[in-house]
Amino acid sequence: MYSTSDALPATDSPYGNFKTIRRNGSVVAFEPGKISVAMSKAFLAVAGSQGSTSARIREQVAHLTEQVVGALMRRKPEGGAIHIEEIQDQVELALMRSGEHDVARAYVLYREERSRQRALRGETDVAHVINVLKADNSQELLDVAALKALIKSACSGLEADTDAEHILSETLKNLYDGVAEDEVNKSAIMAARAMIEKDPAYNLVTARLLLNSIRLEILGETVSQESMAERYADYFPRYVKRGIAAELLDEKLGEYDLERLGRALVASRDTQFGYLGLQTLYDRYFLHIDGQRIELPQAFYMRVAMGLALNEIDREARAIEFYNVLSTFDFMSSTPTLFNAGTRRSQLSSCYLTTIADDLDGIYEGIKENALLSKFAGGLGNDWTPVRAMGSHIKGTNGKSQGVVPFLKVVNDTAVAVNQCFAPDTLVQTADGVRPIRDIRPGDLVLGHSGQYREVTERMVYNQTDPMLELDVKHSIEPLQVTDAHPFWALQGVPMGQAGHRTQAALTKGKVKPAWVESGKLSAGDYIGFAIPREIVPVPDLSEDDARLYGILLGDGHLSKDGMQWGVSGHPQRDAHLAFVRTYLLAHGIHSWETARGDSYVQIHWAAGQGVLRDGTTGRITGAGAPTLPFSYDDLYDQNHNKRIARRLSHLPRAHTLALVQGLLETDGCVSRGKELTFTSASEALAYGLRYQMLRLGVPVSGQKRTRQHQHEGVRSDGSVARFDGESTSIDLRIPAVPELAARLGCQALTKHHWIEHQGMVFSRVRAVRPITPKALVVDLKVDADESYHTVAGLAHNGGKRKGAVCAYLETWHADIEEFLELRKNTGDDRRRVHDMNTANWIPDLFMKRVMDGADWTLFSPSEVPDLHELTGRAFEEAYARYEARAERGEIRVAKKMPALSLWRKILTMLFETGHPWITFKDPCNIRSPQQHVGVVHSSNLCTEITLNTNDNEIAVCNLGSVNLVNHLSNGQLDHGKLARTVRTAMRMLDNVIDINFYPVKKARNANLKHRPVGMGIMGFQDCLHTLRIPYASPAAVEFADRSMEAVCYQAYWASTELAEERGRYPSYKGSLWDRGILPQDSIDLLAAERGGYLDVDRSETLDWAALRSRIASYGMRNSNCVAIAPTATIANIIGVSASIEPTYQNLFVKSNLSGEFTVVNDYLVRDLKTAGLWDEVMIADLKYFDGNVSRIDRIPADLRDIYATAFEIDPRWLVEAASRRQKWIDQAQSLNLYMAGASGKKLDELYKHAWVRGLKTTYYLRTLSASSAEKSTGRGGELNAVPISGGMTATAPEKYQASQTDADLPATDAKFCSIDNPDCEACQ
Repeated sequence: MYSTSDALPATDSPYGNFKTIRRNGSVVAFEPGKISVAMSKAFLAVAGSQGSTSARIREQVAHLTEQVVGALMRRKPEGGAIHIEEIQDQVELALMRSGEHDVARAYVLYREERSRQRALRGETDVAHVINVLKADNSQELLDVAALKALIKSACSGLEADTDAEHILSETLKNLYDGVAEDEVNKSAIMAARAMIEKDPAYNLVTARLLLNSIRLEILGETVSQESMAERYADYFPRYVKRGIAAELLDEKLGEYDLERLGRALVASRDTQFGYLGLQTLYDRYFLHIDGQRIELPQAFYMRVAMGLALNEIDREARAIEFYNVLSTFDFMSSTPTLFNAGTRRSQLSSCYLTTIADDLDGIYEGIKENALLSKFAGGLGNDWTPVRAMGSHIKGTNGKSQGVVPFLKVVNDTAVAVNQCFAPDTLVQTADGVRPIRDIRPGDLVLGHSGQYREVTERMVYNQTDPMLELDVKHSIEPLQVTDAHPFWALQGVPMGQAGHRTQAALTKGKVKPAWVESGKLSAGDYIGFAIPREIVPVPDLSEDDARLYGILLGDGHLSKDGMQWGVSGHPQRDAHLAFVRTYLLAHGIHSWETARGDSYVQIHWAAGQGVLRDGTTGRITGAGAPTLPFSYDDLYDQNHNKRIARRLSHLPRAHTLALVQGLLETDGCVSRGKELTFTSASEALAYGLRYQMLRLGVPVSGQKRTRQHQHEGVRSDGSVARFDGESTSIDLRIPAVPELAARLGCQALTKHHWIEHQGMVFSRVRAVRPITPKALVVDLKVDADESYHTVAGLAHNGGKRKGAVCAYLETWHADIEEFLELRKNTGDDRRRVHDMNTANWIPDLFMKRVMDGADWTLFSPSEVPDLHELTGRAFEEAYARYEARAERGEIRVAKKMPALSLWRKILTMLFETGHPWITFKDPCNIRSPQQHVGVVHSSNLCTEITLNTNDNEIAVCNLGSVNLVNHLSNGQLDHGKLARTVRTAMRMLDNVIDINFYPVKKARNANLKHRPVGMGIMGFQDCLHTLRIPYASPAAVEFADRSMEAVCYQAYWASTELAEERGRYPSYKGSLWDRGILPQDSIDLLAAERGGYLDVDRSETLDWAALRSRIASYGMRNSNCVAIAPTATIANIIGVSASIEPTYQNLFVKSNLSGEFTVVNDYLVRDLKTAGLWDEVMIADLKYFDGNVSRIDRIPADLRDIYATAFEIDPRWLVEAASRRQKWIDQAQSLNLYMAGASGKKLDELYKHAWVRGLKTTYYLRTLSASSAEKSTGRGGELNAVPISGGMTATAPEKYQASQTDADLPATDAKFCSIDNPDCEACQ
């Protein structure tokens, strides 16, 4: 791929693997004799014809020819093509280095004359020659025509909005001689990706180029899109068999008719992906063996479909049906299902709800169940209301209870794994060099398991007392201090003293395998892995000699602080780098001068610029002119004037890296006994930078830090005295003399090494594991995609959170509610705080009535009022009133009366300050529950959309999936026929999960088989509004929310009746609301009757619900619950639509990696701006400046500003209005984030009362921007700073919904929520 096939055959010559590229691009054999001839002519041009008989000249020519050939061979040890210009450059350098300056000058003049003559003849030189390194280490010339064809193919159908030639031009700028084949693909991807901000069409182009790279990795060759239909059919059966053999796939998949399924794969659907969606699949979802992906996109979807069709009678037909809804993006299963369907671990469900019993056995059983349920995925909702409150009597001990909070602290620490963290000073490899883990922030790039840099999404700091260890790793500088459960990528079971080749053989045969091992389980003799960094970021026009000079400057060079003068120093007799510097400067026409001190010190000086810059008025010199070197002050020094390898020069191609390392070692390095290389530097950043460069070469480096006291005098060679007084710290590195390095430094090459290289990793021995006194403060990181990060002593896994996360629910009458509200505060006793676990308030209607009426509220301990936990509606109110009367009579020990409004204000204050607890409503969830005849809904789940019964014997389970609503629009309206087909298939898939699913806890299996609930949701709601050109803040949007949800629910319930007709009713159906003929919209009447007021919900309907009632009466329902709108952060990202029911958060966001940042813009907005003739560079700059908010860009027409108003530009009551209309139809709930700009206590009070009156069951995160700051700022990926959006709302809400304009009277905060860049856990879809 990308290479010519006309390379000349190898000969018996020692140079048979080397070719010469002539100026016209033709390839001929490499002949050193021609170098001798050219050099001889140069000597004769100076010495005259009599020089032809000179033995000195003949010997000098032979010696210099050998030097030139040696230099060329070292650059390409495996062979390859060398351009004629490169050969002549080496001849020129050899002549100058040897002191033959007159001959060199003659040779330069000869080359210039020949170039002039070629120009007169109209000949064109092929200037930039690139050899591509193939997977088998052979090299072939870059086939520019093939690369151009690939990019043109990626732009197919998008030519009006993209420029293939521009992508090609930018790609070639980043290529270099010896580039790996996969790096050619990456360069094209990066070039196209940088243009996404110009036009969203480049998003598709970038995805197609990434797809090519994925195909190359999996198929081993480049395959055109046109050929993929045939290749898919051939590849698919082999993929399944390989996955089964690797114990990744369920063996039952091998029983399918794989050829039939392979033929059903539709290759053209690969081109639907946007770049971020396909990259997400590649990073997180595609199966891999030893880090190599084996799954192509369509195979991935078919694997999921097969996993869901295992129990079907006609498995192949159903698998194809399921595959079609997934691969067309009409419907998408939740993340756990996508991960695990068809694999050997079929944990497919997303959400779990539990109730905690009021005794120690029950509490710790609940904590254990949390750990089991969240091991692989899932969002947990824990009902803690039954646990007695603080001060309650404990009969068994005659003592008093400490309440709920201490147990929640245990749950928090279990959920977030506090015992998987590092000491704050631990150095981590970032894109900008090593930094203490305490200083790393979200958005920083760290090196991960894949050898690539990934974004940090979260930094977690904990107070703790858990055991800690000190790990002493052979190839490190200092021991690593870590908690005893933090996982490292490690090898165990390798005997001490075993030869490296035997260990390598054991790895190859799979007798030993690397795995994540907790630090406390490591021992001396085990190996810890270091990921070899894979990313290469070439610097255009930077030569190997430039890289070597850069290394020399880092070692013994300097740039004056005024930036005017460079200098390099050394010993004139011993330091070879001085000759190189002189030759380099001469070759580049840079004037230099030298100063010396005695016979042991010399410094070469030269100006930093050619000429000077002068002030136009005064004529004074203000700076240097055009730079003489391709480096600047910032390339050598950090902000504290310490030397370090700059980020832009840290990821050069291999040959350049070797040259850089050579420059460092020949200045600050030392060769002892002819074979041992050492390097010493007082700059910690530079020493660690050199270690990193060696790791990029696949070589781990050990060392030590030394601190010395200096109180002495030294005499220089010129007799002057130097005094030393003080302390200095330096780092000494021991550099293995690998052959490539030894050849450059003229020392003996290493014959064996004390590390193991395997699958892109090098492994170093653990020398010791020692317990240490625990650090009070520890830190961990959460990293995107790779879920790992690189410390300077090895690769560590994300400690942090498990894949599942927990939300604790507590009812508002519980006596611990006030302390529960403060759990997420950053102040107070940390033993009674949970900084990571989520909390939610389970509010009964009676409390809201008391708030509305200004009445009192009484808190109780559940141990004295146990039935309140099980009661709802009027029954709850009657029992509560009886308990209040008993409390007044002093018959209840734990009771506290307060104004309900005071507690309500505290609830809102804590919600604003900490983002918790979320506000959820107990009575609507229960009174409208179809399953109220068999239990009580005691909580929701992590994301507040699941409302299922729980008790001591049942853990509720719900698996999720979402319909892509925008794919069901046709001609400006919903396509009900297509929607019915999609939902019918999707409901079958969701129902199948119940029987196939792996249940970690028996209680969960029993409950799921008994009730068979599922949760179908929607995504792409905002896309629909953009397509229909409807502002979110409008009555039309509310109406569309109503009608679209009615259609989805109607079809979901209808599909469940069809499944019931085919498969039977769910076991607990008898007595349900379904059985009683009460549909979800009918249950609003039940809520109104129980609440007795304070309910204002629209009751309109448009579909034939009578027909559905008739079917239910005849056949029943297969599923107790059918619909729940969950967050869809990840799956929406995969298919490229807006998440769930969310309004647009940003019309523009920035992603970054090692190669730089790129900007993604709302493609609907771009389309409309193009139509209006407003899409230009100025508009792009304006959108960036205003973080994608359009309300402040005057050029954009008012109607477009309304349509593309972002979340904080919309009155949040519009969100409540739309949610109320949806909730009318939904038998569970919806995950509803609320956004408020200029938040105040009054606004919050009005908003949440409004949500209750509108019949909402739950709310999720409150996102606020304060009204007290004028700063304009947003953070990365959905994490906002607490700042206002000026300009008010862009659309007018109905008068009764108008928000207050009162300034904020509460402190603004910022709580995280699920977003594309920060999905909090894999419970999210």
